[in-house]
Amino acid sequence: MHSGFKEEPPLEICFQDVGELPSAGPSRYRKRRLSAGKSSGLRLPEVTESSIDAMNRLLQHWGLEALSGRFAEHMIDLNVLDYILDVDIVDLCRDMPIRYRLVLRHNLQNGYHKNIFLGDQPDKQPHTIITFSKDPNALSSNSPDRRKKKKKKSAADSMAHDTLGSDIEPSSFVSVETAANNNDTSGTESGKEDESIRSILQKEPKFRSILNTLDKGLVPDPTGLRHMNRLLVNHFFEERILEEASYPKKQEKHELALKILEAYPHLEQTRVTPDAPKESYFFWFCGGKEKGPHTGLIETRCANMRKEVPPEQRRYQRKDKGAVVNYILPDSVREHATAIAAMSPLHENEEAISSGMNECIDLHSCILQQTDSDQTEALISTFPHLLSYQGKMVQQVFQRLHTFYETTARSDKFLLLGLLLGTKAFNNVENKYIRATLRIMKKLAGKKDEPGVTSSDEAEASPLIRWIKPLEDESEADAVQRHVSKLSYLAPHIVCVADVFSEGNMFVVFQGRYIDCGQSAAHTLDVFFKLFAVFGITVPVLLRRVHELLTVYLWKVTNICKSAAVTKLVTKLKELEMANDDDDYEDLDDLS
Repeated sequence: MHSGFKEEPPLEICFQDVGELPSAGPSRYRKRRLSAGKSSGLRLPEVTESSIDAMNRLLQHWGLEALSGRFAEHMIDLNVLDYILDVDIVDLCRDMPIRYRLVLRHNLQNGYHKNIFLGDQPDKQPHTIITFSKDPNALSSNSPDRRKKKKKKSAADSMAHDTLGSDIEPSSFVSVETAANNNDTSGTESGKEDESIRSILQKEPKFRSILNTLDKGLVPDPTGLRHMNRLLVNHFFEERILEEASYPKKQEKHELALKILEAYPHLEQTRVTPDAPKESYFFWFCGGKEKGPHTGLIETRCANMRKEVPPEQRRYQRKDKGAVVNYILPDSVREHATAIAAMSPLHENEEAISSGMNECIDLHSCILQQTDSDQTEALISTFPHLLSYQGKMVQQVFQRLHTFYETTARSDKFLLLGLLLGTKAFNNVENKYIRATLRIMKKLAGKKDEPGVTSSDEAEASPLIRWIKPLEDESEADAVQRHVSKLSYLAPHIVCVADVFSEGNMFVVFQGRYIDCGQSAAHTLDVFFKLFAVFGITVPVLLRRVHELLTVYLWKVTNICKSAAVTKLVTKLKELEMANDDDDYEDLDDLS
């Protein structure tokens, strides 16, 4: 039996583009979907030169002026910012640092582009500011409640119709504020203040073990205390510092420290000193001093967050240091330096060479800033007379490089006060200036003579001075050159051509070079400690405190003293100077 088949119409399958598939986590951006409704869509104002200029001003305000060209290329102005999606941001910021993508996404998510009043519209009144609200039910008292006109939709319906041209009213997901109350964040801050310390800490799963320790009345280890401090400071101050560049006041930080102690009174055991306030470990005004920076974990965390604020948005701007750049120097300066270098180091040319090097001091400073090259070699090739005239040119350049150099300072008289420091040390050294400087070096090193332990004075003096003897039929200059070639790896030091501990001609040796300074030990010491700044050489570790003693308290080229031992010694030297007003301290070894 033949059965007939009923022919059915062809099946039509229509595909709808729903954009990208949703990611694993929730996105704060809406996905672009093609609506099946009958809405005719939205017509935006035409892109004009003024609208592009307004867009450029906004990008510049956000620190994203590098994106201005791409926004103009894609005809993006203020009218279409509400419709930018995640994928659009990725395309706009492609091949750019990820910072641009983060800042742009953050500002658009929070509706900061709506808080703009165009300065080129003087005839218009300040417009109403529309900002996204984190609470969909929160509306300003001044805005009409349009939700009463429509049936309330479920969350699923809202997501399904959250598209361009949809029939959802803007009031269902925005709040309207006026410009007068736009900066009123008291509600948010009060909400944070109402939260208890414990409720904030227990939100962090990784903190639960430390929270159990606190609940038992125990004090966590320093790592746990820093973790707790980070959670609390981030909760109360992170948004203010990073997004608004608004720094918390000292009273607010102190109040947070008191709240921590109120929640966990047993943390009083963390106080810095027995007489310090109970909250001093978390915040202490000026570190317990009359003036100075505040201390404590809260202050440290806030300071670290302030470093993450872009420099142009920080409250306190540092002045740019005026650097002398090599390529902006006129050619005449280099030509003048070349002419000076060609002059012979004769006595009759000393004044002309000194004057010429003074005119080329900017070139000297420029070479010192070129950290990618051998500064010493570059300086000597440009100014070879730094090695001549027994180091006088080194002294003059040092004074020119330091504006506040104390011209009346006498290093010879100052160093001789060292003769009173341990009158038994280095008694074999004949020269009183060398002997005094060695005693200062030993005092600053903090080493004491231990009973039964003997050390060689020559070995202890080697970081500062070494004695050598020339070979038979060898000149002193050749002996020094042999010493330099053989021990070129040594740090800068003074060489005396004489028997050990005896007096003789002195040379300053550094990086395969040497300067003949004559027989004056006081002059040689002055040249030696000044060449570090002139040639950009790092001061050897064992001589840093002596160098700091001279730069801070004698030459006064800086007021920063990092060593407490230097500060303590200066106080003692000043007392000795007042007690001994004589100009000559040659017999100070005999004083008690």
